[in-house]
Amino acid sequence: MRHFPARILSLSLLYMFFGLLLTTSAMAVMPAAQVLPDTTRGFISIQDFYRMQDDFDKTQIGQLLLDPVMEPFSKDLKRQLKEKWSDAHESLGLTWTDFENVPGGEVAAARIQPSKNEAAMVMIVDITGKQAEADELLEKVADRMASREATTEVIQRQNISLTVYTGTTKADKGTQAVFFVVPNHHQLVAADNLAVAEGILRRFAGNSTDSLTSVAAFNATMGQVDTQQGDQLSHLRWFVEPFGFVEATRTANPNYQPKKGVDLFRVLQTQGFDAVKGVGGVISFASGEQDILHRTMVYAPALERAAGDPNSDKYDLAMRMLNFPNSDFQSHQPPAWIPRNLAAYINLNMDLIHAFDYSKTLVNALADDEIFDDVIDSLKNDPAGPQVDVRKDVVANLGENISVLSDYQLPIQADSERILLAVELTDVEPVRRAVDQTMRNDPNAQKRMVGDTVVWEIVEEEIEEPELEIELGFDDFEVEEEEETVQSLPTSAVTVAHGRLILSSHFDFIERVLTDVEHRETLAGSVDYQTVSATLSKLGASTSSVQTFSRTDEEFRGTYELLKQGKMPEAKTLVGRVLNAILDEDTDDEELREQQLDAQQLPEYQMVRRYLGPAGMFAVSHEDGWSITGCFLSKETLQVVLKDVSGSKGK
Repeated sequence: MRHFPARILSLSLLYMFFGLLLTTSAMAVMPAAQVLPDTTRGFISIQDFYRMQDDFDKTQIGQLLLDPVMEPFSKDLKRQLKEKWSDAHESLGLTWTDFENVPGGEVAAARIQPSKNEAAMVMIVDITGKQAEADELLEKVADRMASREATTEVIQRQNISLTVYTGTTKADKGTQAVFFVVPNHHQLVAADNLAVAEGILRRFAGNSTDSLTSVAAFNATMGQVDTQQGDQLSHLRWFVEPFGFVEATRTANPNYQPKKGVDLFRVLQTQGFDAVKGVGGVISFASGEQDILHRTMVYAPALERAAGDPNSDKYDLAMRMLNFPNSDFQSHQPPAWIPRNLAAYINLNMDLIHAFDYSKTLVNALADDEIFDDVIDSLKNDPAGPQVDVRKDVVANLGENISVLSDYQLPIQADSERILLAVELTDVEPVRRAVDQTMRNDPNAQKRMVGDTVVWEIVEEEIEEPELEIELGFDDFEVEEEEETVQSLPTSAVTVAHGRLILSSHFDFIERVLTDVEHRETLAGSVDYQTVSATLSKLGASTSSVQTFSRTDEEFRGTYELLKQGKMPEAKTLVGRVLNAILDEDTDDEELREQQLDAQQLPEYQMVRRYLGPAGMFAVSHEDGWSITGCFLSKETLQVVLKDVSGSKGK
């Protein structure tokens, strides 16, 4: 009996221990993906908001934005991005300033599509240790909603108070903004749809089968990137169901009007590309050897065919074009004829012979006319045409490897980017004859020689027209007519060399790749390319369908100079188009928006490029889609490699 009190004490401690475990589990923060609905079309999650900011500031881009010489531009860029964020969350009555001190952990935002003609926005914020800041935010929202003359109603669901604001004015009549805090999980939820908010609250109780984590595409994409990422920290996670996201985004915009011409989104949707069920990935900053590391999975499982269906194709219509065979690492290395001084190099494998025929329905849809067969037939049979059988003489002799090169022509202008495409050939002579025959039939084609190689340059006739000088200011618009000037349309060039069909936007770019190897350095021999290549190999690029290399200090140059000139809206570079899309204000197709970023005080580019190191990426084809891994390296990393190389040479 003397042991009875000890046993009672031991059992009591045991019950207390398990009770503490249960209480801790009940109060744990729920990952946002577990409480978001399965109708989520776009999702972004930051696990630790402040750590991401700190680590981003350690990257080369972060350091560039923190440089005092960039301060005026950085402030203006941040201001506009904050305004864009606030505009996107206007329906919730939130501004960036309200929000930025609230997160205590994960911050997640999602675009929801409750039904085909409905769209909703949701934010879920871990407010652990930030209850006072969250209360202050809710007070600001209440004041803002009152100023909008919104009605306020507090309803109870599962012992949780939901504050529902409903718009009453003409501009926002019937719109909703719902806020609630789940105390046991220390999470704040904001939504602009009551039914969606109630569904999220229900999922906090657990055991739901209709959350984002039940969506096959979400699990496939996140599972793939998480496996590749391993224990490495991910600062940001994202997922998009592409076609649903576009539909929901359009629905959410009350001012959306279809732009003129063919709707590319609808065309792709009807051409089988809706087989892409989801795209998702992770991003890490200041991550080990990589300045920035990103991993992406494109989930496109094979279509399920009905029993007895004679169609055994993996996909339908033009989607069948996307066949990118994997090959070993060495097959993607640049051959000796590719020059060193480039902005970017891409090497990919593609089943071009089948892709040509599979493109037929897409070409017709984009042209809104049945032109594909007519053009092919005309090239072959029209007495006034080149009489070239494209399928037999060209397409049948295409290999599976493609190289794409880019650089810039000085001085920088909107169209300074130059592109060269080189397609592997299995039989050179039929293609050479077809090119020569076609070009001889073109009155704008000029035959030029580079050594022993024939290069055809296409130069449109020069035209005379008055030059209009347009000055765009904040308060005036002035058009001044000057003397007539001679202008010409862009040139292009084509040749067959190095066992490839080579097409370029500029003759002199082809001339460069035809120069004797001994007269110049090669891309493969450059230290920055070798450094990126070695990094990609470590990241798993032993087998891939695509590999890329870019010198960001050259790749961003065109956009930067146009920005500094106040001409960034005219930029035709990839980076420029991305920035224009982010900062665009829904202008009409034929309108050119005014530049919104203040770039007058930007320093000379030589001061900026020292922050921009090389980058690379590779893609691997899988049965159910494609995984993509890429990285940016800092200049410091490259300097270490260069020192090692010079040191070894000295020895």
